[in-house]
Amino acid sequence: MLTLRCNTARLSGVLAVPLLLLLANSAAAQADATAQHSQVTPAAPKTSTSNADMLEQLSALASQVHAQNAKLGELTTIVAEQQRVINELLARSEGRSQVAAAAEAGTPRMVNTSAVETKGATDEASPAQGDAASVNKRLDTLEKKVLAIGPFRFSGDFRLRFDGTFRKADPNPPAGFAPLTHVQNARMRYRLRLNFDTDVDAKISFHGQLSTGALNNPTGSDQDFGETMAKHPFFISEAWIDYHPNKAVQLQAGRLQEAFADNSRFLFDDDVRFNGFNEKYVFAFKNNGLRVSSLELRAGQYILSNPNVAIVTAGSPLAQAGAIIGSTGRSSNLFHQGLLVNQKFNDRWSSQFGGDIQLYRNPNQIQLASTANGVALIVQNGIGIVLSGPIGGTGNATTTPGGAIYTARSFQIARLTYRLNWAGFKSGSRTYPVAFNFQAARNVGIGLPERDAMLASVQIGKVVNRGDMAFLYVFARKGANSMISQVTDDDLGTISGVNNRTHYLRFEYGIAKKITWQSLLYIQDELRNSGDFPNFFVPLNAFTPRQYRVQQQIVFSF
Repeated sequence: MLTLRCNTARLSGVLAVPLLLLLANSAAAQADATAQHSQVTPAAPKTSTSNADMLEQLSALASQVHAQNAKLGELTTIVAEQQRVINELLARSEGRSQVAAAAEAGTPRMVNTSAVETKGATDEASPAQGDAASVNKRLDTLEKKVLAIGPFRFSGDFRLRFDGTFRKADPNPPAGFAPLTHVQNARMRYRLRLNFDTDVDAKISFHGQLSTGALNNPTGSDQDFGETMAKHPFFISEAWIDYHPNKAVQLQAGRLQEAFADNSRFLFDDDVRFNGFNEKYVFAFKNNGLRVSSLELRAGQYILSNPNVAIVTAGSPLAQAGAIIGSTGRSSNLFHQGLLVNQKFNDRWSSQFGGDIQLYRNPNQIQLASTANGVALIVQNGIGIVLSGPIGGTGNATTTPGGAIYTARSFQIARLTYRLNWAGFKSGSRTYPVAFNFQAARNVGIGLPERDAMLASVQIGKVVNRGDMAFLYVFARKGANSMISQVTDDDLGTISGVNNRTHYLRFEYGIAKKITWQSLLYIQDELRNSGDFPNFFVPLNAFTPRQYRVQQQIVFSF
């Protein structure tokens, strides 16, 4: 965007022009009226000269006004020429996409219009051509600087975290189970994420993100302190092209956030990303009795594996995951579609409700990637790197202990969600908005027990500025057959993503703008033991003592 700046003195000069015109017109009108009056009224006695003196003064003032009008006309011509030059520079700058992208990122292009002087009609020390050359030179210099940096907008965050997991031992488990030792894992961790965005044109943009974290942990981007003095890795976390031909349509392709991801820690972990495609269509509505402001249709299609196996043999890892021997090894995919309805009751109350369904194709390959035999075929082949271990995040019930076949023969996860937002209340100068959220999900592809999941939460407050506070409480329950553990939250269920019941509390405080301190507490219990149902084996059993997870962290956003 081109910004015009004028100094105060020149602005005062410009504002004085209309006042001068007003005085000139008034004086001229008075002069004409006096002249007409002198022609009609008999002449005063020669002994009185007041009218003659007044006419002489008015005549002199009229001469001055005419002279000022002439100067004003010349000044108007100069201003018009300056505006023409500015318009030409605007047209030229709009033809340079890289400079335009930088300008949209917050890099203003300045045009100095201070060359417009009001020194007099004959003052030509700063002609329009010279100003145009000066402005053109400054614009070229700025463009070179922008191109040297690149057409990207940068942002990110850095998080320092204390993470402690504590659980007492259980030396006397039920018959058939091994004793459990205590857990006491207290560690320091950090997470660094760097975002870079650019607009290719008005309809196409690109987004990318680099982040820290272990390569074989899709549900976390934290890097532990330690490792003596070794450098830590930095990986591609997000990368997609966004096509938005209008306000109603958005299409994405690349490594994406899930189409229905909402940071609620329910369906998907906050750090999970999928390779594939997203679509969103938004239909806006005018005022209506249902208070519906918009309807969102969302869908996602994700490619989870590419085994590239022509024939499944008896020794193939795919056979261990239930593939038919002699068949072609097929890929694993996720298809997710649904809708969200947004309501706005007034300026203080709004809500959102909707439903969606996830359809997994060959889901056992996800569990296969969490075994030593499967990771080589499903994961390491594609990335070209040998991992230190398989993909983590297990927790679902399997047909054998640590096996590659889920007890649930399919995962067709239907979900209903409802959120109610209130502008909240004030305490002093602080505003505390309130949000309620409820979600329920069921794996409708099976009739087995433990196929349901639910989450209920309430949040009070929001941290924006220094001194702001926010409180959050979440209760969640996820059955061992309800959803896939490898992609759901790893904090609500430490070690196991499902087969758990968790109370989650969080407090946030704004230390400064873009610096937040967060205190998090998770109280976790497991739901079922292995053997409670036929072909039902879980890595963490119900007799496991209650587990506590504490996180204290400072988040810096930039």
